[in-house]
Amino acid sequence: MPGSAVASGIFRATVGEQQDWIGTALAAPLAEPLVRVWIHSAPAVVLGCSQRPSTGMRLRAAHAGVELCVRRSGGGAVLAGPWMLGATVVLPPRHPRVVASIPSSYRWFGVAHVAWLREIGVDARAVRSVGAPGDPSLSWACFAGLSYCEVEVGGGKIVGLAQARRRHAILFSSAALIAPPPWELLCEVFGRPGTQAVALAKCTSSCRQVLGRPPPADSLARSLWAQLAACAALPSVAAVA
Repeated sequence: MPGSAVASGIFRATVGEQQDWIGTALAAPLAEPLVRVWIHSAPAVVLGCSQRPSTGMRLRAAHAGVELCVRRSGGGAVLAGPWMLGATVVLPPRHPRVVASIPSSYRWFGVAHVAWLREIGVDARAVRSVGAPGDPSLSWACFAGLSYCEVEVGGGKIVGLAQARRRHAILFSSAALIAPPPWELLCEVFGRPGTQAVALAKCTSSCRQVLGRPPPADSLARSLWAQLAACAALPSVAAVA
């Protein structure tokens, strides 16, 4: 079986394996919520579903040794890797957390991430309105702007959210920065100048920047899973291999 998993729902896997799992989870009728937190050891650029990788982008990603994937939800590109925790919650269409308004349905998800961050000592908040990137030339990057109920610390985005709705299931996904990403790697894959990497660093934050030395990824993954599982009415016990 690709990747490694434990019963808690905390997975170590590539981003491609994560996306394959999401595709399977969305394809069949779902009776109970599914919650997974993902730890990635290798870098990957994850494009929103409306973004299409060019030949040049594929070549640059291969040259840099970066996996290139397209996710099932919208939004801008995300640079995944050891500096980030990914979370996936898949709910049945009639689950109480799913409401008709797509923006309003993010509220519980953003609030859950705020509770998780405050529990570990990061004074975060969920935003109540959409904030476009300060630099319009960064609109291709997820972390350049803030959407409804995404999470920020001191003006810097720390958690990005996304959603996809299918006939059988509703997907909520997040990307949380636990350390500063190498934004220059994302810009390299996109063929963008280094000045944009500097700009991305200025409009984002991370657990390491706030806390100095955050807990290990395993510990952060356990606490995030417990918070999301509780919100989805799942057992609140987690362990990681």
